Amino acid sequence: MKLLWVTTLFLWLVPATFRAQDAPPSLLAAVQSYVEKKGESERPMFRHALTDLNGDGRNDAIVLLLGGSWCGSGGCNMIVLRGTKEGFTVVSGSTITNEPIRVSPEKVQGWRTLIVFSKGKGDVLMRFNGTRYPLNPSTQPKATPAQVNAAQVVMKQFVPK
Repeated sequence: MKLLWVTTLFLWLVPATFRAQDAPPSLLAAVQSYVEKKGESERPMFRHALTDLNGDGRNDAIVLLLGGSWCGSGGCNMIVLRGTKEGFTVVSGSTITNEPIRVSPEKVQGWRTLIVFSKGKGDVLMRFNGTRYPLNPSTQPKATPAQVNAAQVVMKQFVPK
């Protein structure tokens, strides 16, 4: 009962952008497909940022899934999706990710490095390995202040009003 009350309160306080109402339909479909493959039937609330991560001229998506199935004390699940003519395809998923999420000018294996906040560690570098971004941000190297300053914030930390 307490979880239901907390979830209801959270949904009431969360702004519309958290409800993905401004997400393109193709991104909504890709997120729905991802969560179904993970055994969930209902698409969770999520925050997203669209930016070209691989230099192909198409926006890719960084998605932070929200809610009890996708978040824990260490953070939430993040998925990175490649933009295609047909929509979006999943590149990788990461656990325990927190905002802010930044995109670095650095490219590794053709994809821009992400800088995410990892509880207990601070800002960390998420470098593409040719196939995917790392699964666990807490095992990644810390970003230097210069790397953080050079990066563009694409998803600010949510602060309730």
